[in-house]
Order: sequence, then structure tokens, then C-alpha cells
Amino acid sequence: MKNLKIILLVILMFCVQKLKSQNILHPENVFDLYFKSFVKYDDASVRELNSYLINFMGKDHTYKMSQKDSYDKKVDYFTQLFLSNLSAEVAQECKKEARDYFCVFWSNFKEAKYNIKNIKTVFNENMKDQEISEVNYTVSFKVPSHKMSINIGDIKKIGAGEMRKYLIDITDYFRKADKVVSTDQKFMMYQLKHGRDTYYWNGGPEELVWQQEEFYLKSIN
Repeated sequence: MKNLKIILLVILMFCVQKLKSQNILHPENVFDLYFKSFVKYDDASVRELNSYLINFMGKDHTYKMSQKDSYDKKVDYFTQLFLSNLSAEVAQECKKEARDYFCVFWSNFKEAKYNIKNIKTVFNENMKDQEISEVNYTVSFKVPSHKMSINIGDIKKIGAGEMRKYLIDITDYFRKADKVVSTDQKFMMYQLKHGRDTYYWNGGPEELVWQQEEFYLKSIN
């Protein structure tokens, strides 16, 4: 019986150690979770990121939002913003086509890809003993390779039929995006030491979205 207890204790210690090692990630893996969570709006990555952060930041510093809901609200916001420039009648008749367009437009954004060039340790300018992992990476998107030749003029004067056709055409235009554009970006993650282990954390990952959106929109214009 005593030997059995010892065996069970050893097994338990092994399981705890294995579980702990699964939560020790390299900086490139942590960056991948941030990128997928906030640029690709992936809820599975948010859950995985939370399971990592909770080990050293606590539950209060995990993310509670649904990225699917956030993405849907974003599409709805731009759809309503566009429709607000049309007459009430035309806006009502073109609501579906307008939303379809913004779904494709932002779906191209979500399909962003990245390639890490290097990761280096730098020091916080304000706290010299605080080490930071600087992730230098290239991000790329697909955008249409040619300018769209349609000119609809004053959209407040356009009829529902013409507007619907325009929205269908421009949706197809972005759906066939075939040109790859890329830019170099940086992402900083604080290094937090716990014994011999190092964890990585960024307190404002929304900057990933802001940086990419700015470049994506400029690439289209």
C-alpha cells in the first residue's frame, strides 16, 4: 500500500510538471496567439491565450470578449455608416448587398499572413531592468490588383437598382483580390520572470489591429 501511494505521488508530480511545461511558450508562439486572436478574430486562439496568461497574470487580466461578436459588430458598423449616406428607401433595399460587401472587404483583412524576421531582447527605456521581446515581422494581405473603373457619382441620387448592382460588382471585385501587399511591423512583449521560466505579455494588443488596418486601407486606396 505504501509503495502504491509513492507511485501515485510520482505520477501526480509528473502530470503537474507536464501541465506546467505545456504553459511555457516561446515568444514566437505567444505572438502567434496574439496575432490570431486580434487580427484574425479567432476565438479558439483567445481561449488558448487566456489559458497561457492566467498562469502569471491571473484571471482578471484575461480577455472576456467574443471575437466573433466583435467582428460582426465591426461589419455592422461599416455597413450602417455606408447606408447612412443613402436615402432611406435605397438603404433599406440595399442592406443585404452592403453587408455582403463589407463581409468580403474585412474577410480579406482577416486572412492576413505574417512572417517573423527576428525576435530580439531590448530594455524598457523607463525601467532599465525590464526586458522586452521585440518581434520584427512582415505582414501581408491580398488586395485587388487593378483599379475599379466604376464611377457612381453622387450616391444620394442613385437608385436602388443601380446601387445594388454597384455593390454586387464591388463585392466580386474584392472577392477576387489577387495582389499581395506587405509591410514590416514591430510588436513588443514584456518578459515576466517566474523562477527559471519566462512569460511574455502585451498590455495593449489592439495595436496589432490598428497597425494592420491602417496599412490595409492605404493599400486599397
